[in-house]
Amino acid sequence: MKNAIKIVALCCLCCLSLALPLNAAGPIDGEVSAIWWANDIDAKSATDATSVDAGAAGLRAELRMFKRYGLNAGHYRSDAEGTSIDYTNIDFMWRALAPTENNFVALGVGWQSMGIDGFATDTSGLRFSVEGRVELPVGLYAYGHGSYLPSLQDAELDGSVLGNVEDLDAHEYELGVAWAATPIIRVHAGYRVSSLSFTENVTELAGGGQFPLVPVTSDGPGFQQLGPASSSCDGCSSTAIISSSTSEKESAGFYLGVGFKF
Repeated sequence: MKNAIKIVALCCLCCLSLALPLNAAGPIDGEVSAIWWANDIDAKSATDATSVDAGAAGLRAELRMFKRYGLNAGHYRSDAEGTSIDYTNIDFMWRALAPTENNFVALGVGWQSMGIDGFATDTSGLRFSVEGRVELPVGLYAYGHGSYLPSLQDAELDGSVLGNVEDLDAHEYELGVAWAATPIIRVHAGYRVSSLSFTENVTELAGGGQFPLVPVTSDGPGFQQLGPASSSCDGCSSTAIISSSTSEKESAGFYLGVGFKF
């Protein structure tokens, strides 16, 4: 969590520090926003489904250069008792179609990291994004953003469970509206979804005790027979079963935010 906040804060400072020298070379502007995301965490597996209320503050920053290019960075969090998910991302954006400042379609590529309770390590990977904005009357504009993460890094489960997660992929989307309350203040409201799917491999002892894991054969979908323990390990279990299942975690909910344009 602390590292994620440092990353986003650094991105915000970079946006502000780059704005002054680059402004001499061409048009540049941006926005730094703070939001509150009131979301639910829905977790689904082959045998169980849970939903808990969550919500936390988030930060995001945009830097737009020469009307066509930009950098977006953000940190969002789903925080509930007993579980939490952190999302941190940075994207390079290109406005493929941009007749005006608040009417455009942009494409982007970037990197995202996720810290998830239950995973011993964070997972991260490349992401591809599309963003659009449409100007509305009386100082309003509507916007949408979608991202797809085709392949995230595998991760180990935490110390209470022996196993790992693999085949991770994710997507997220956001729909919202913003109001220019003053020339420098923007008020945001919208709905945001972040979804992650993965295969969870959990190792269960056939007898008890500890053992060295030595893969030998596959006993059908979702199960793998492991070989005998070392003869030097007195009292160890001779076999173990790895059960595999597809799971999903999704954070979804409404948010409110205030941004400062520069």
